[in-house]
Amino acid sequence: MASQRTGSSRTGTQRGGSTGRGAKKAEGLDFRSVTPTPLILLKGNEDYLASRALDRIKQTLRAEHPDLEYTRLDVAAAAPGELFTVTSPSLFGEARLVLAEDLAAMNDTFLTDALAYLQEKPEDVTLVLRHSGGNRGKKLLDVLAKRAVVVDCAGARNDNEKLDFVRREFRAAGREIHADGARALVAAAGSTLSDLGGACQQLMADVAGDITEEHVDRYHGGRVEATAFKVADAAFEGRREAATRLYRHAMATGVSPIAVTAALARKGRHIAALVDHRGSPAALAATLGAPPWQLQQVAETARRWHPLRAAEAIEAIARADAEAKGASRTPEYAVERAITTIASSVGR
Repeated sequence: MASQRTGSSRTGTQRGGSTGRGAKKAEGLDFRSVTPTPLILLKGNEDYLASRALDRIKQTLRAEHPDLEYTRLDVAAAAPGELFTVTSPSLFGEARLVLAEDLAAMNDTFLTDALAYLQEKPEDVTLVLRHSGGNRGKKLLDVLAKRAVVVDCAGARNDNEKLDFVRREFRAAGREIHADGARALVAAAGSTLSDLGGACQQLMADVAGDITEEHVDRYHGGRVEATAFKVADAAFEGRREAATRLYRHAMATGVSPIAVTAALARKGRHIAALVDHRGSPAALAATLGAPPWQLQQVAETARRWHPLRAAEAIEAIARADAEAKGASRTPEYAVERAITTIASSVGR
């Protein structure tokens, strides 16, 4: 048998909550609002969201049923009738929670049994199914879309959706984060939703009241992403001494020169695009694949740049990047030279 049971919850059958307003169109219920029902589909490729949803379901069930019987079912190796076995009434009548993971890898046996199970859908068990993508078992997914509570576990595709995630995390906890604080947090800890979610929880645990940009900088200013972006900001704003000092500090704390050239290149592309831009900012943001707020932050700096100098800065960054990746024996110096060139070009 490919399933594994562990001791011990089950509750009502309401869908609960709403997705609220956000940057993306939700594909189902928000994971923060899910409550146990007989049939739940966790749909999307973001493991962190699926894990949070499952934890919420478990906690809700165990609060009402401490003797909850929890089973993880390996759908890739499921034996005939195994799904019915793990969802059948237990000897002592404990509440049951069954997780069927990775539907994209399910075998034909599980697919056949799952379709049969959905014809009955027992009300005294919570069956949670996880689908992270792919077309395997489309017939089953089509039925689940109609009969199950679907929970949105799709990852964030851009910074706007990460900002929305941060806002919802704080709102769900009855807390507030300032707009500049949210943007700083995404820049510092937004490589994955797991990192971002952990950073939100840390700030809420350690800081009383509203979260500001200063709080984020205090806890996450040393992160590679945040440090590299600070160097880029100072360089393109013409603050040569500050940019050099920040860069040397970054090197001393283990930041790679390549991380700095990546931040410089991103800032440089935005500056160069804005220098001669006369159309819609939203259209430019879409073309660059950048959130509008990011371009708004850069717009004031771009007014101080001449198109020719912006092009020269891009060339200097490209040379520094090549040297940082092996073309030079002194990559740290090559990147510092580019930073000096950039900072000295502002307003010329």
